[in-house]
Amino acid sequence: MEIQTVKIENDGFRVNGNMCVTPSLDNADYVKVVAWIAEGNTPTPEFTDAEIAANAQAELNATSRAYLASTDWYITRKAETGDAVPSEITTLRTAARDAIV
Repeated sequence: MEIQTVKIENDGFRVNGNMCVTPSLDNADYVKVVAWIAEGNTPTPEFTDAEIAANAQAELNATSRAYLASTDWYITRKAETGDAVPSEITTLRTAARDAIV
């Protein structure tokens, strides 16, 4: 096996984009990856900075949408009965909407 690329994964390495190599000195492919790294090659991280940022934003979006959904009843109550929405709820709903990209 000729190693072209190595990407770090949570359970080992992905070699040449398609081969999963688990870390074990009994695994001949793992020994080759270790030697490849020892030769001065650098594996790429599991996620790029852009992927990490996108995942964080997606999580923030989901959390914000869930909060909005859980407090929608205040808005419905206001429309149906005229009862005021507590100011802390409107403040947090505004922050949640602003956080969604």
